[in-house]
Amino acid sequence: MLLRNIKNSVACHCLQNLPLRFGQRQLSMGLLDMQKVLTREDIKSSSIPYVEQSDTEWSRALPYNSLPGPSRLRLIKEVLPGGKYCNVNMMELNRLLRETYGDIYLVKGLFGREDTVFTYNPHDFEIMFRNEGIWPHRVGLQTFNYYRKKKRPEVFHGIGGLVSEQGKTWGDIRSKVNPIMMKSQTIRENLPQIDVIAQEFTKRLESMRVISDNHIKCNFLEEVQKWAFESISFIALNKRMGLFGDNPDRKALNLAENMSLFFQLSYEFDVKPSVWPYVQTRAFKEFLTVYDNITNITLSYIEQEMSELQRRDIQEAKSVLEKLLKIDKHIALVMVMDMLMAGIDTTASTSISVLYMLATNPEKQLRLREEICELLPEPWSPLTTENSKNMPYLRACLKESLRIMPITPGNMRTTIKDLVLSGYQIPAGSNVLMGVMPLANTDEYFPKSDQFLPERWLKNEKSAELKSKNAFVYAPFGMGPRTCIGKRIAEMEIETLITRLIRNYHISWSGKEKLKYESNIITKPCGEIKFQFEPLR
Repeated sequence: MLLRNIKNSVACHCLQNLPLRFGQRQLSMGLLDMQKVLTREDIKSSSIPYVEQSDTEWSRALPYNSLPGPSRLRLIKEVLPGGKYCNVNMMELNRLLRETYGDIYLVKGLFGREDTVFTYNPHDFEIMFRNEGIWPHRVGLQTFNYYRKKKRPEVFHGIGGLVSEQGKTWGDIRSKVNPIMMKSQTIRENLPQIDVIAQEFTKRLESMRVISDNHIKCNFLEEVQKWAFESISFIALNKRMGLFGDNPDRKALNLAENMSLFFQLSYEFDVKPSVWPYVQTRAFKEFLTVYDNITNITLSYIEQEMSELQRRDIQEAKSVLEKLLKIDKHIALVMVMDMLMAGIDTTASTSISVLYMLATNPEKQLRLREEICELLPEPWSPLTTENSKNMPYLRACLKESLRIMPITPGNMRTTIKDLVLSGYQIPAGSNVLMGVMPLANTDEYFPKSDQFLPERWLKNEKSAELKSKNAFVYAPFGMGPRTCIGKRIAEMEIETLITRLIRNYHISWSGKEKLKYESNIITKPCGEIKFQFEPLR
C-alpha cells in the first residue's frame, strides 16, 4: 500500500544511544533530540496507551546475546549458492528461520548493518506499539538518506521524507502533511476523477477482451500497474499521464520504468547484504542513475504544475499537490516522489489480490455485486462521495484480502528504551520486526483463517466470533502515529476500481494453479495471472 512497502526494510541504521532502564521518565540528551517516551500524561492524546514494564521483569529476563538465531558465518554460508537460503524470497526466508529457531530469533547484521530481532508473539507486538512514543522510530531505506542528503542536497535541502526521517524531524513533517494526506474528506475530493480513471480502465479491458472465452489478451499485471500509476499521478501531480491511450507521455513511461527498477534494485542494496557503503560498484552507480531519473522527471512535473498554478493565479489550493506546495516546495517534492514510488506496485498488487479472492469465492462476489448495484443502478452511474460511504461489504472484502495477503509480512520498529520481549532483554536501539502475516493466517487468532470471509469485518453479532481477540495481529497499514500516510488514498483507489469491475463483470479465475506471490520489498503477484471477465447482462 502507499509508502507502506518501503517502510519495512531491515537494511538501515537504527538509533545509536545508551540503554534506558524501565521506569525512567527522561531519556539521555542524545536520544531526547530524536525521540520522546510516551508518558502517562501523553496517554490521554494517544490511541495506544503507554504500558510500563518493571525492573523486576528485566532482571528476570534472559540476556540479549542468548537469543536464538544463525551466526553471521552460518547466515553468509546459507545465502550463498548451495545454501538453503539461496534465492529464497523474504516470506520464505522468514518461514525457514522461524521453523529453525522458533517464535523469536536474532538475525545479526552484515557489512555494518544493524541486528534485527524477529518476533511472532502478539504480546510482543503490543509491548512494542505501546512503548513506541509519539515519534516512533522505524528503519527505512539507507539508500534514500544517502541519495537525498549526500548525493542531491541541492534538490532535497536536507529533507529525507517520511520514509527515512526519524524523531522530531519526522514529527514536524508528519504534522504538516497529516491534515492533507490522512483526512478522508480531503482525499475524497479526488474521487470523481479517480472514478473516471477506473471507468477508462474498465472500458480498456473490454477492448482487449476475447469474446469467445472472456480472457483479456494482455499482461494483466502491467495493465493494473498502468491504472495505479494513472491514479496516483493524478492525486500526487494533478496530472493525467495518458497511459491508456496510443501515445502516452514519454516522460511518464520513463518514470514508470524507473519506478519498477527502483523496487528491484532497492531489494539488492537495502535488504540484501551489500558493500555499497564502502565500495560503490557499477551496479550501485546504476541504482543512483535510477534515483536521478525519478528525481529529475518528478521535479520537472512539479515545476510545470507550479508554473501553471501561477499562470492561473489560483488562490485556494484544491489538489493534494497544491496543498503540499503551500506548505513547502521541498516537502512537496519529497512527498510526491514517495507517493509515486510507493503507490504503483503496492496498489496494483493489492487490487489483484482482492480480485483473486472474489473470483475464487463467487458467492462473496455476488453479495458484493448486490451492494454495488443497489448504489449504482446503471453500470456507469457516477460514484460519489455520498454513495461511496455506504459500502460496508466492499470495505470488508478489502480488509479480509489484506488479512490473508498484506503488502508486507510484518511491521518494523526500533525500541526507544529497554523492553522485555518473549522473556528476553531487548535493549534500547534494537530493530524489531513483528511478523503479523503468519499469525493473521492461523485459526488461533482468526477462526476459519483459511477461508475468505469478509463477514468477519461487519458490525454484527455473528461476525464477533470470526474476529481476532488480539487487536495487534491485524495491521496491514501499520499502527499508531506512524500508520501508513497513504492509507486513505490506497483505500479510495482500490475500492473505486473493484466497484467498477464488479459492477460490469462476473470475474472468475482460470489459472491452472493458485495465484502465486514473490516477496522482496513488497509481496507482489507473479507467474500466471489469468482472469475471465464475463460481461453482466
